[in-house]
Amino acid sequence: MGSGLRRLSLLLTMSAFSVAGTARADTHATAPAGGGLPALDVKVDLAGGAVEANGARVPITLDEARRPPEKDVVVEAMAIGRGRHVVHVRVPEAEADAGGLAWEAIFVPGRAEPVFAGITGLVSGDPGERTGKAVQIVPAGDKSFVLVGDVREDLSICGQTTTLLDPLALYPATMDLRPATVQRLSAEQREAAQPIVATDKGPHADPPLARLLVARGSSVPGSRGVELTDGDPRTVWTERRPGMGQGEFVVMAAPRDAPITRMQVVPSAPGGGGAAAAAPSTDRAGDHDAAAPRSFYLVTTDDTYRVTLPGDASLKPGESYEIAFPRPLQTSCVALVLDDAYTRGLPHPDVGVAELYAYSEFDAPGATLDDVAAKLSSPRGIAAAQVLERAGDPALAAVEKAYDRLDARGRALAIDVAASHEHCGEAAPLLARGLCEGEGEAPRKAREKLERCPAAAPVLAEKLRTDAASRACVAPTLAGIAPQQALEPIADAMAATPESDRDTRLVLRAAFGEALKSASPGRLASLLGDARRSAAARLEMMLAAKERVAEAAAQSEATIAELLRGSPVMRTRYLVLDPLGELAHVGDRDAAGRLAFSIDRDPDWPVRAHAAELSAGVPDAQDALVRATRDAAPRVREAALQSLAGSTSPPAVDAASSALSSDGWSFVKAQAIGVLARAPASKKVDEALGGALHDRSARVRGAALVALARQRASGYGAAIRERLDDKNEDADVRAAAARALGAVCDTSSADRLTELARTLGTPAASEDDQEIALGALVGLAALQPRDLRDRLAPLLGPHALPHVRAAARQALSARGACPAR
Repeated sequence: MGSGLRRLSLLLTMSAFSVAGTARADTHATAPAGGGLPALDVKVDLAGGAVEANGARVPITLDEARRPPEKDVVVEAMAIGRGRHVVHVRVPEAEADAGGLAWEAIFVPGRAEPVFAGITGLVSGDPGERTGKAVQIVPAGDKSFVLVGDVREDLSICGQTTTLLDPLALYPATMDLRPATVQRLSAEQREAAQPIVATDKGPHADPPLARLLVARGSSVPGSRGVELTDGDPRTVWTERRPGMGQGEFVVMAAPRDAPITRMQVVPSAPGGGGAAAAAPSTDRAGDHDAAAPRSFYLVTTDDTYRVTLPGDASLKPGESYEIAFPRPLQTSCVALVLDDAYTRGLPHPDVGVAELYAYSEFDAPGATLDDVAAKLSSPRGIAAAQVLERAGDPALAAVEKAYDRLDARGRALAIDVAASHEHCGEAAPLLARGLCEGEGEAPRKAREKLERCPAAAPVLAEKLRTDAASRACVAPTLAGIAPQQALEPIADAMAATPESDRDTRLVLRAAFGEALKSASPGRLASLLGDARRSAAARLEMMLAAKERVAEAAAQSEATIAELLRGSPVMRTRYLVLDPLGELAHVGDRDAAGRLAFSIDRDPDWPVRAHAAELSAGVPDAQDALVRATRDAAPRVREAALQSLAGSTSPPAVDAASSALSSDGWSFVKAQAIGVLARAPASKKVDEALGGALHDRSARVRGAALVALARQRASGYGAAIRERLDDKNEDADVRAAAARALGAVCDTSSADRLTELARTLGTPAASEDDQEIALGALVGLAALQPRDLRDRLAPLLGPHALPHVRAAARQALSARGACPAR
């Protein structure tokens, strides 16, 4: 290294960095002549978007809209040594974000082009990973050093917003930018650093329970600094920079909730290999000479420590040195920053550190990971979990051993440890245990991890088959992460689950159906055709498959036939109806015949009713449905009429008319009205509905009014008015009558509807009155009399409530149901 470069490296370690200048309104600066160079006059033409220097115009590559006011522009001349001066220009972006974007340039005398010009700050990449350039000015007495380098949002010394990487310095002798060694810590930070003298601990470092420090970036190009924290002292991180590497650093992640009480550092690799043996090859590999640090800094988000080694560690390969802190470090970030070194007069010293170990409060003599796992339920549980998360494979075994003795909070932390394991498949047994906890956060945490872990499928499948208590919690997760692999174990679990465990069977069916969504049509046929499974198990699969049973029609029918052979119990006869209904709806006439048979002949009314429910729209079951309207069980009659609601056949209409006039159950009559409401308009239908206006059930009377409105039964205006004006009538029925009068175009009721509608929103009106008034407004909207606006004037006035005005305006804009008059 030349004397000039060595001198620059030394000087740069003596001063603090500062971002260039303070804002000044002057956009013009002159650097005096000196050092054999002429004077330099620099002017910023912000409006013109250029800088005038050395007779040339250099464009400012900021869009006009992004340029700041002139008061924010920095133009400063500075001495850099040898009697020479340069001018630094900084034009910050207006309203710059956290990236601190600016256009910056360094102008030197006698050159048309600046030695540097461009956008600085975090200019490219995704948030959290942005990169860019930076200019830094380092004051050093009566002169300054000018530095240009890279910045990365994801790599900076702890506590710093950005840290200069791969620095280039402006050399006074040549007036160009060259590589330099730069101390990244400010003079103030170094002066405030707490001193620690490390203690020689001998040739072997204490093995920590866990790797608490993990290197995540280094100032050395091409190195993340992993050699420093990989647990192997034979690998050495080296600075590979001019001089002693002052300021070169490694940034490490640390567990904030597991305070670090002490560290041990191994500066030189055991066996005498040192940095020279471990350093990656470079174009200067032959010149590398291993050297150990004399001192270095440990920087956290809040504190800085200057650690001094008591001797030249390169003379003691493998020697470890303990660093005891005045108080535990509670931080998520630790940086090791090189300072001084034992160079032994080497012309090209390459300073390195082999390993840095960190220890928590749990690293007591004789302590094991089992001891740490036992503390997961203690007040220090979070700290214990963070240590275990960094302890690798042995930690998983320790947590599994302690799991049953932990409380709900401790088990949730144990699941955190399992979730952090490098191979989720190995952690799957413990995650599956957490999945089925009855309380705490363990189930949620386990599920979130398992949902991202297809490798856990075999473990979950085995647990599904062998652990009856866990089936309901395991099946949905397995179906979600590995649907193709889930079908058989869920089918096996359905076969093994007793009929009495209805809740588990429902969960298993839902999980099977979810998994089946990803399966090819032939997969269900294969499963249903497997005679090794009982017919009852295959029935569960058909129930889970729902409409997809049609993909395996032959296998489904064979299973149903097997189930119905002999004298099956009512539960079986009931359950087979669902797959029968699915098959019948895709045109399977045998399935439709079985449904019709069940409607007509099954001895138990719940079976007959369910068969009727499933037969809606099945042509071959319509006759059975009509017959079922006369079934002895009212729920069967109700189901049959409900399924006939879409039918307009004369037998269906006759059956509904008969039920409406003679059935003793209001819920049956309501379903009969549903059939008649959709039937073709006829006098017979209107008479049946009109007769129901005097039914003893308000539900039936209200339904009849709705049906008459749907049928446009204009001949029943008087009967409908009678329901409206009967003050003893149910309010819902009266409101339905008001609406129906509009639907049947009973113009003679317009005045009565107007009278009722005007009570909408009045303070004296009861809740029932309000409902009737709203029905009357709907009726008027259907009638649309020519003077409707006048009729609704009180509801549109300024004193009407907002919701009332809105309803009235909606009525005015409605499309009438009656011919224009």
